[in-house]
Amino acid sequence: MCFGSPTAHEKEAFTLVLRGHIALATARFPEGTPGAKLDILARLPLWGVGLDYRHGTGHGVGAFLNVHEGPQAISYKKRPYEEGFYPGMVTSNEPGYYADGRFGVRIESVMVCREAQTPHRFGGTRYCEFETITMAPIQKKLIEPSLMTPADVAWLNAYHRQVRETLLPLLKED
Repeated sequence: MCFGSPTAHEKEAFTLVLRGHIALATARFPEGTPGAKLDILARLPLWGVGLDYRHGTGHGVGAFLNVHEGPQAISYKKRPYEEGFYPGMVTSNEPGYYADGRFGVRIESVMVCREAQTPHRFGGTRYCEFETITMAPIQKKLIEPSLMTPADVAWLNAYHRQVRETLLPLLKED
C-alpha cells in the first residue's frame, strides 16, 4: 500500500510487477510444465528495463501450512524434486521489485491450476491455466497506465469486477 504520492519510479516498478503478475495469471501451458519454465513470464516486463527480484515467483500452498509447500514452485532455479503443474495444484503468484533502502513492491495472490479448454490438443497434450482465487483489490494509484497493454487493463478490470461481486455481499453497511 502506498499512503503518499508515488514517485514515477515507484509507479513504473509497480506497473511492471503487475504486468508480470497478470502474465503468469493468464498463462496457458502444457500439463506438467515445471515452474522454472513459467517464471520468465513474470520477470519479462522487469527484465525489459533492466530490473529483477531476488526471490522465486511462486510456491505451493497446501494442507500442512508450510510457507513454501511443494512439490511445485515457480522460480528461475530448477529444483531436483520439483513437479510440473497439474490441475488441482494451488500456488502463489508473487513477483516483486525492491529498490534497496527506498521501497519494495510485491503483488501476491493465490491461484489454482485447472485444465484449460483449448481448441486443439497437439500430440494429445492437455493444457492448463490458472484461476486466481485471492480476492483483494490492487491499488490503482500505483499504476502507470501508459505501461499497460489493453489486455492487461481488461484483466485488471475483470479481476476488480470479480473482487467486488464476490466481496460486496459479505460487507456490512457500517
